[in-house]
Amino acid sequence: MTTISADQGSDDPQVAEAIAAEYETLSPDCRADADRLRSFLAPDFHEFGASGGEIVFEGTAERVASGTDPEGEPITVERMRGVRLAEGLVMLKYTVNIDGRWSHRTSLWRRAAPGRWQMFHNQGTPTSPPTD
Repeated sequence: MTTISADQGSDDPQVAEAIAAEYETLSPDCRADADRLRSFLAPDFHEFGASGGEIVFEGTAERVASGTDPEGEPITVERMRGVRLAEGLVMLKYTVNIDGRWSHRTSLWRRAAPGRWQMFHNQGTPTSPPTD
């Protein structure tokens, strides 16, 4: 289960769909299933990870799945919000805690088909736990 707090909903259906897709990729069930996670990643997926590493599509879903315990500590998400940059293109911003490590995240999602979104870029920047 993904813990959610202080999210901002969206009146824009495209932003709402991208937010739902982002939450799915953060769920332990999705993260533990390489095929399921892979369906949310665009073939040109690229990430600058909070670890400082640069990550591409090839092998990402398998690496995440092998390191995910579906019964482990849930991911905490705070202040998820998004903006539509263009038709079928959404940017999301939020703060996340994964295994005690906090990071600010930005992801870019593009609509691959009606109701189907794929992440093509993610950026994670380490941060301290929120103080509020």
